[in-house]
Amino acid sequence: MSNLNLNPISDSPPRPSAPGSTETRLEIDATRARQTERPATPFRSVLAGGVSLLMSGAEVATHVVGGPVLAAAVHDARVGATGVIAGAAPGGPAGLASPPAALAAAAGAAGGPATTNVETLMQQGQASNLQLLALQQQVQQENQRFTTVSNVMRAKHDTAKAAVSNIRA
Repeated sequence: MSNLNLNPISDSPPRPSAPGSTETRLEIDATRARQTERPATPFRSVLAGGVSLLMSGAEVATHVVGGPVLAAAVHDARVGATGVIAGAAPGGPAGLASPPAALAAAAGAAGGPATTNVETLMQQGQASNLQLLALQQQVQQENQRFTTVSNVMRAKHDTAKAAVSNIRA
């Protein structure tokens, strides 16, 4: 324990306290004038932009590892979290959860090239998914054609076999 009694608020020099005393003098002002300028972007918007950027990265990662269903769940969580942090209603104007324009501007300013890279990766992932879906449809159509031709050929074979069996009998 120090034998100096610090008083951070008043301008008077510190006074020594009595030895063995646990008394501390602390004066508290109710309010003080702001000493710094107000920030251009509120902290809430910057925090929401950071959360949005972080959750966008998690969305891309879960899309690669866990699939589109898990990525959609992370997307919904991202939208809800940024909406709550930004102070907007999670439902949005038309029932869609979308961050306000100030939040989008803060995310763009805070993320810079990283945000662009994430968005580019997401667009490439969507393009890959569309190509994969088209390929799956082509494979399914080819499978249906093969099954149809196979069934026709089997019926033709069975008919010819039955005719030969009837001639022998």
